[in-house]
Amino acid sequence: MDDVKQITDIAKRVFLKDGYHAPMVFVKGTNTKAAIQLAHFGETAGKRELDMFNAGTWLSCKHNVGELELIVFVSEGWMGTNLDMLPSQDPKHTEILLINSLDARTQEEKMLAFEVVRDPKGQVTNLKDWCLPEEGNVKGTLLPAFLKGYQIISPVHN
Repeated sequence: MDDVKQITDIAKRVFLKDGYHAPMVFVKGTNTKAAIQLAHFGETAGKRELDMFNAGTWLSCKHNVGELELIVFVSEGWMGTNLDMLPSQDPKHTEILLINSLDARTQEEKMLAFEVVRDPKGQVTNLKDWCLPEEGNVKGTLLPAFLKGYQIISPVHN
């Protein structure tokens, strides 16, 4: 089974059961796989990028998995329709579960998103596929920051 599909299935089950998903990074290396939960995840883009960099260095120091092949980040967030404001402040925002992956060898990033459906009591009842725009490439800063942090401790030797 495809690693991203397997992680996505697990993340969806966790979200449906618990009503949320803590930010987590799953990695596949040439030696083994690992997963870490981010206990603290910054409130700004810059702080989140630093947290991902630090998570990469921590993983390399404490649980070196070999050369990284795949990095998958699971988190929850908001998608907005108004580009002039933060999605969380947009009155028409949508709560989503995000699965962002980076092939460490090709640098190709992909993203899956699922709309969170809650009942009137706030319980999660469903996760619906959220269609992301097809044009353009996914290019974020979080997964490359994790990769860079990991490689500072365990450089790639080709």
